[in-house]
Amino acid sequence: MISEPFVLLRMENLTYTLSTADGSRVLLQDINLSVRQGEWLAVAGTNGSGKSTLARTMAGLYKPTSGTVRLHGTDAAPELGGSTIPLVFQNPDTHLLGETVYEEVRFGLEYMGLSDEEMEERVEEALRDTGLLPLAHRLVESLSGGQKQLLAAAGCLALRPPLLLFDEATSMLDPLSREALLETARRKHREGTTVVWVTQLLDELSFADRVAAVDGGRLVFCGTPGAFFYERSAEGTTPCERLGFEPPYAVRVARELERLGLPLRRKPLTVEELAEAVCLC
Repeated sequence: MISEPFVLLRMENLTYTLSTADGSRVLLQDINLSVRQGEWLAVAGTNGSGKSTLARTMAGLYKPTSGTVRLHGTDAAPELGGSTIPLVFQNPDTHLLGETVYEEVRFGLEYMGLSDEEMEERVEEALRDTGLLPLAHRLVESLSGGQKQLLAAAGCLALRPPLLLFDEATSMLDPLSREALLETARRKHREGTTVVWVTQLLDELSFADRVAAVDGGRLVFCGTPGAFFYERSAEGTTPCERLGFEPPYAVRVARELERLGLPLRRKPLTVEELAEAVCLC
C-alpha cells in the first residue's frame, strides 16, 4: 500500500487584505492549498493575479488576514529554525547584503548558532551547488544579474531548508543564467528538497509535479501540467486558455496536429517530448 505524501505546508481558507490610506483591497481570498514534501509545485498567474502575494504569505513575510498557514501542523507564520522560509525574489538586489560572495552566504547563518566549522561547510556546499565557489571572494557588486540571482539562491540553500520558494526568479535573467538557476533548483529537487516555483513563463511548468493557478486572488486550478494545458472544460477551453496565456510551442504544435486529425499518443510539454511523441506516431 502506497502512503500519501507528507504535507509540508498547508494553507486553509487563507485570505490576505492589504489596508491602505485609500481603503482596503483583497489580494488573496479563500485559498486552500497544500505543498507536499518532495514535490515541485508551480504557481502560475498573470501580473497582479496574487501569485507573489501567495508566495510571501507561504514564506511568513505576510500575515494572513484570516485563515491559517501551517508548517508541520503548526499555526501562524511558518518558521524554520527561527527564520521565515527562504524566498528567492525576482530582483536579487532587494536582499543581497554582504560585501563579498562568501560573506553574503555566511550572513544568513550567523543567527543560527552554528559553529564556525559548520558555517564554513554550509557556505562551501551552497557555493558549489550554484557554481559560485570560484567567485567566493568577489565583490557582490561586480557580479552579473544572473550571478547575483544564483548567489541569492546559495544564501537560501545554505540554510538547508526542506522547502525553497522562488518568486519569478528567472524573469529578469538572460537565457543562460535562467537555465543555470533552473538547473540548480532541479538538482536540489532531485536530492529531496521541496520546491515552490512562482512563474508566468509557461515553459517552466514542465518541471512541476503540480500547477496551482491563481487569478484575481483566488485559486482557480490545481492539477498536473498536462491537465493545465490539455484538459478542456464543457465550454471547450483549457485552464491555460481561461487565464489568457498562450501555451508553449510544444503544446501548440500537439494541439494543431490533433486539429488536423493527427493526435499524438502522448501529450508533450517540451520540445523534446514533442519530438518523441511524433516519432511514436
